Amino acid sequence: MSSAMVCIPARLRSSRLARKMLLDVAGRTLLERTHEVAVRSGCGRVLVLADDEEVARAVRGFGGEALLTDPELDSGTARIASVMGRLEADVVINLQGDAPLTDPAVVAAVAAEAARGRAPVTLPVYRIADPRDLQDPNVVKVVRAADGRVLYCSRSALPHVRDAEPDRWVHETPFWGHVGIYAYGRDFLDDFGRLPASRLEDAERLEQLRWLEAGVALQSVEVPAQGPSVDTAAQLERVRRIFAERKFATDSPLCD
Repeated sequence: MSSAMVCIPARLRSSRLARKMLLDVAGRTLLERTHEVAVRSGCGRVLVLADDEEVARAVRGFGGEALLTDPELDSGTARIASVMGRLEADVVINLQGDAPLTDPAVVAAVAAEAARGRAPVTLPVYRIADPRDLQDPNVVKVVRAADGRVLYCSRSALPHVRDAEPDRWVHETPFWGHVGIYAYGRDFLDDFGRLPASRLEDAERLEQLRWLEAGVALQSVEVPAQGPSVDTAAQLERVRRIFAERKFATDSPLCD
């Protein structure tokens, strides 16, 4: 039976919102709020991968587990791959540290699909309903095969609907957005450092294009749209308002 765990890559030196992991959200740090999501998912061990001792101390202060990773690593996937020799899980879920509004059930669903399907990488997608999201380069669009295999990911609106105006595209054909979570099989992470450089990744600044270009199979699983992550001060204030308006009950674990 496959074992799973959640890793939360957490960078102190974020470029768009300084020190965002340690900023306050309803009396706790943004990182602690995201850590709560991982714990509530019930998907095994939760480990924060920090790039700075200040972040690691904060995690230990609220009772979490943290490891320091090389601050020069350029992605959360690279951080996870760098510590695989110290991890025993068959499936590792990458939950972004700035996503405190993620439904724990989504984390659980991705873990379950990864364990069941055994694809090297599994990622959740949601049906895009707002035409503005198609033109937003921060919303990563996922082109899928009928069986859920990922064919391509892009910051552009894909596919192009030839015979309709862009504001009608979401009504003409399904468009899928990527929720910022990955579930990796152990073999993928063990081999991660051997993946060649990718022109597609360089063009769109999307790490999953490096994997696709190298022939790695990515599988998608459908989930509801999730709450916003935090990249800017405006998004932080929006998340704070949402927390102020909601009461977060403690749920039972959602992973078997």
